[in-house]
Amino acid sequence: MKYNHKNLYPKGFRKKYFSLAAILALNSALLAQSQNIALNEKSKETQSQSLKLSITHAEEFVENADFKEEFNAQEIQQSNAQNIYDFLNQHSLLKVTTNYGNPYTANIDLRGFGQNAHKNLVILVDGIRLNNIDSAPVSLSNIPIDSIQKIEIIRGKGTTKYGNGAVSGILKITTTRKAGRTLNLEYASYDTLNSQIFSRYVGDTFNIGVYGQYQHNEGSRNITQGSEEKDGSYNKNGGITAFYYPNDSTLLKSNLNYSKYAIKYASPLTKQQFDSNPIQAPLPSAWGGDTFTHQRRWDLIYSLGFTHFGDSRIITDVNFGGMRNESEYINFDNKYNGKGIFGDFNSSFRNDSYLAEIGGALKTNQRIQSQSTKVQVDEMLLYLNGEKYFGDSTIHSGISTQRVISKNNESKQDSLLGGEIGISHSLTAQTSLFASYSRSFVVPNVDWMFDWQGNLNPYLDTATFDTYQIGAKSLFGIHELSANLFWINGENEAYYEPMSFQNQTLDKTRRIGGEAKFTTHFNAQVYSSLAYAYVDATMQGNKGYKGNTIPGVSKHTISASLNYLPLTHLNLGISYKYGSKAYDYNDYENDLTKSPNYQSLNLTASYRFKDFEIYGFVRNLTDHKNAIIVSQSYYPYEFERTFGVGMKYIW
Repeated sequence: MKYNHKNLYPKGFRKKYFSLAAILALNSALLAQSQNIALNEKSKETQSQSLKLSITHAEEFVENADFKEEFNAQEIQQSNAQNIYDFLNQHSLLKVTTNYGNPYTANIDLRGFGQNAHKNLVILVDGIRLNNIDSAPVSLSNIPIDSIQKIEIIRGKGTTKYGNGAVSGILKITTTRKAGRTLNLEYASYDTLNSQIFSRYVGDTFNIGVYGQYQHNEGSRNITQGSEEKDGSYNKNGGITAFYYPNDSTLLKSNLNYSKYAIKYASPLTKQQFDSNPIQAPLPSAWGGDTFTHQRRWDLIYSLGFTHFGDSRIITDVNFGGMRNESEYINFDNKYNGKGIFGDFNSSFRNDSYLAEIGGALKTNQRIQSQSTKVQVDEMLLYLNGEKYFGDSTIHSGISTQRVISKNNESKQDSLLGGEIGISHSLTAQTSLFASYSRSFVVPNVDWMFDWQGNLNPYLDTATFDTYQIGAKSLFGIHELSANLFWINGENEAYYEPMSFQNQTLDKTRRIGGEAKFTTHFNAQVYSSLAYAYVDATMQGNKGYKGNTIPGVSKHTISASLNYLPLTHLNLGISYKYGSKAYDYNDYENDLTKSPNYQSLNLTASYRFKDFEIYGFVRNLTDHKNAIIVSQSYYPYEFERTFGVGMKYIW
């Protein structure tokens, strides 16, 4: 007799609860085992964390008391993640999905923005904002995981300072300034090779770091029926960062990053194919020709800058640089080039009573389609920010003005006025409250001026967002709890219309939700984290779809992790990520089949012996089938259980 496996569990019970229960059960056992030791150590731990918070508050403007997720170098390296996307997906509340199968660029969603999420999130690497020229997500796979000192995910602030796209928050990545060298070699399922080397020299006046990485994957899916050819890929990248201190008051800095990748995208599957075997080749194309896409792309980013530390507490920072890219879809004879330049400055003054800063930015991005049609977007930003300290309270505020000029055969100009205001208050040395409001914008990029055939699109209006949030953060003993509630009203939010194949606007939108994170440092050997996010993202305008849920958005996200060091050099880790079902990316009517819920249970183990570290991992232990759906076509990703081993040489 054949049984339906779904009937073996009570309603609502699935693998997600089994996976989460496993973590919580282990968490509880270790808590009971470690509580007495932890209580004896909590005084030092609390003092250390309080000192850390006070330093953060004193030194950083945007990040002071609000809800954020923060990960240090030790947490990042103990995860044995393959790249930044892998780490964020396992350990944060961000929803990270591959860009239609591209493993080297991913759509990073914070607070429910669906297919346009990456356009609403600012990404900073060592203080330099990464802006992609086109609609493709910024590639973060070219930053070796071993070179990262800290990752911060900041919600709903920084609008005035970062301008266009600072809607959902800021992903801030800081690389290490410490001397050292790491060679990392890794092999995983489907002939996946990941090799990277990182080295940094630190002298009295000179600090320079270089890295290189090569990733190769033979692929897991057949790209055509009757053929053994797989959807393989490779990525080559490298970079150099340098700092020079000519004197005690001046820092000179430079950065260069280059990456090149090639990918064969297998075409999507039908629901029946996906349910039966997501590895199989897609059905032959109804239009004839290939059932896969072969893409090659390279990106170059460079910057120069300096920071001056004045005797009167005035700090001035100036940066300028540019980017180039070229993307070619080989079997469709489609090629385009992009280039951009940018410059920014910031001057700040801080004392015990207040902080004041003024800054601005200039940016121009250009895209050439088929060597003939050219479009360009120019942006100019000027802002003022400030903080005022009143005992246990801090008031922050800022205002920005932005000028946007979009050019194709014609020219369109927008003048934008944004800003933010907020307050944080320390109830006790361990507990603080905060509230804030901000107005932000998303400017149409060069891709939004083209339709799918490369013809010019009508101009779109700039999207406007008003964000309200309140929250709290508390340290009690060995625990830390952070939580917030937010409300985001949007207008003229852009999307890709599935019927006309053109970019359109959703008129009015609304997002209501909240996030919470609970972390515990039982002792030096045990660390756990449990986080939850909820968002209700709906369309509110009168241009159709009113009251419907925005496609591609998961209402519920859960992230849980536990690290345990039973021996001095042995680290064991378990993490679990869950995202609830989302509507088909093109289902604005909300009447089609939803995508599967996302689930991934991951295990990792590593052992350090002198200068060597050996590690192993299992991704998606429960073999859950994950996919995004576009027009009822299934694009599988992270749909199979994978194993990997690696070795690091650190000297």
